[in-house]
Amino acid sequence: MIIWTSSISIFLFRYIFKDYAADLRFIIIGSLYPLILDSLSYNFGISNKTQFLGHSLLFNVSLFFLIMIITKRGSKIRSNALLFSIGAFLYLVLSFTWTNQSIFLYPFFENEQNFIVLSSQIEIVLNLIAVSYTHLTLPTKA
Repeated sequence: MIIWTSSISIFLFRYIFKDYAADLRFIIIGSLYPLILDSLSYNFGISNKTQFLGHSLLFNVSLFFLIMIITKRGSKIRSNALLFSIGAFLYLVLSFTWTNQSIFLYPFFENEQNFIVLSSQIEIVLNLIAVSYTHLTLPTKA
């Protein structure tokens, strides 16, 4: 799921914002951020769930507001931090986190049901499409 969520995040960012000069590394890092945060919290025993705080909408919205408050308007740091935040939001949408209210709306709900689960074959196809898209559209150094 890592490859296709990152690649489709790039596609959606380019399609929605029409910003071809943006540093896409921050979109990719942002789209990996929920996974990394939750993996670290699980592996260090902070949480007993593999999807926890990084997959929470409240946490990601709080992070977005913190970026807006702390950074200076018009600065490169702010634009890159906002790209990071956009990547995190796109990951939440593309990974179907929004279908599990106990994770997506943490700490408001305790229901543990997940309604949409992709089969491994679908994930493989999505990853192949994403690799093809990324290979064809990202600039290469000559």
